Amino acid sequence: MKSLRRLVEEPRIVDAVVIVLSTGFVLGAYVVAYAYVHQPGVVLQSTAEGGRTVVVAAWSLLTLYLFAGFATGLAAGRAWNRALPDGETGTFAALLIFGAAWLLDDALWTPAFGSGALGLEALFTPPHLIEMAAAAVVVSGPLRAASRRGETVASPMALMSATLLLSSVTFATQFAHPLIDPWPARDYQFRDQALGWVRENIGMAALLAQAAILAGTGLLLNSGFRLRPGSLTFVFTLNGLLVTITKGHFYLLPVPFATGVIADAWLLWTSRRPGRPSASLTALIGGSYALAYMVDLSARPVGTDWGPSLWTGAIIASTVLSWLMGRLLRAGLPGAIVEPYVLIPEAAIAERWTLDPDSTAREQLVRAALDDLGTPEALGRSPLAQLPVVAKGDSAAIELRALLIDVIGDLAASTAPRDAESGHLLLDYYVKKAGSHELIMERLHLSRPTYYRRLHHGFGLVASRLDALSVTNPAPSAR
Repeated sequence: MKSLRRLVEEPRIVDAVVIVLSTGFVLGAYVVAYAYVHQPGVVLQSTAEGGRTVVVAAWSLLTLYLFAGFATGLAAGRAWNRALPDGETGTFAALLIFGAAWLLDDALWTPAFGSGALGLEALFTPPHLIEMAAAAVVVSGPLRAASRRGETVASPMALMSATLLLSSVTFATQFAHPLIDPWPARDYQFRDQALGWVRENIGMAALLAQAAILAGTGLLLNSGFRLRPGSLTFVFTLNGLLVTITKGHFYLLPVPFATGVIADAWLLWTSRRPGRPSASLTALIGGSYALAYMVDLSARPVGTDWGPSLWTGAIIASTVLSWLMGRLLRAGLPGAIVEPYVLIPEAAIAERWTLDPDSTAREQLVRAALDDLGTPEALGRSPLAQLPVVAKGDSAAIELRALLIDVIGDLAASTAPRDAESGHLLLDYYVKKAGSHELIMERLHLSRPTYYRRLHHGFGLVASRLDALSVTNPAPSAR
């Protein structure tokens, strides 16, 4: 019985099961896509049914598995939103939404509007859109779990989850994908069915869209984790393999592979310097994707009818678009996404802060409160607002904010160099909002590992100070 409980309670075992079944989930969807688009105007019914069977089987097994874990967690006395390991409650909810959308499609939408639709009319029905959104949440569960556990290095499970998330996005955008519809290629079977300028417009739009999606994936992974060599090559290549299934254009598989190799090489090169690349990485991914695509098509015997000027413009446009993404979406603290805000009874807070001073929950609560320093509504809902040292009532958020700022100011003025550094970076990032973690890291002349050690040390110091104040000071009267 204990071994069975571990199967549904051990976070990494749950992640592994979710990854295995989600892989079947996504693979079955791409098989269905193959059945619909491989032959123009014809649906390969047996292949489509086989793909649907794989999807339904994977969905059923995963739903039953997480339901068993959910029931086990409730039986153990945990709250409903903590009955499953971190990140998997959303997965379970998304599975239920997916099932509801599937039933809606079969029971209402298909009988009302018919089942003979092809192309975008089949892909973009409201139930299918809900299913695709739910699937993205399902497959990203292990990635969310790894981030919430504070993993700093991307594990194979996290990379596989990121691959499936990327593949869910490319499935939804398969109508504009250069590996599925290579419009620039002279031998593409549908190119004669469209005007020249239409082929160019669609081909360019698809290239820009998918370059941006790949760049966003690389930025997501690199900002949240430290990536081992070959990580992006693995993610991009496996996604490319799933994408090329739909129309069998496996000769384009070197495009995502080369993009991943170049991106990994850039990460390895920049690892010698403090900080992590963001805009430079996304620009390199976008530009490499367009360049590799051009080289792959041009190297084939039939070649391409896009001239050097258009190809050069495509590479530059992909690079600039991806660079802008990196600048606009520059990420902050990697890993350790804080748990959702939960209202905890005072007794539970006292236990967390007094009886269990080594608990990581205290640091998480401190960081969550610091994130909400500028949002009184959210700060007032923080469990820290229930501490005895903070007045209860409408002024709780104001007093908690002032208390946190005072504590951080005291840390910055500490005579201990390590404590003072922790106080200064908390002051610059959370109170003064002087810039990103990367900027403050450079300003304080700290390496990345040292910076994040000081950051977590600062959270612990603030927690200890609040602990001491709560024990020594009487509770203020509510106003």
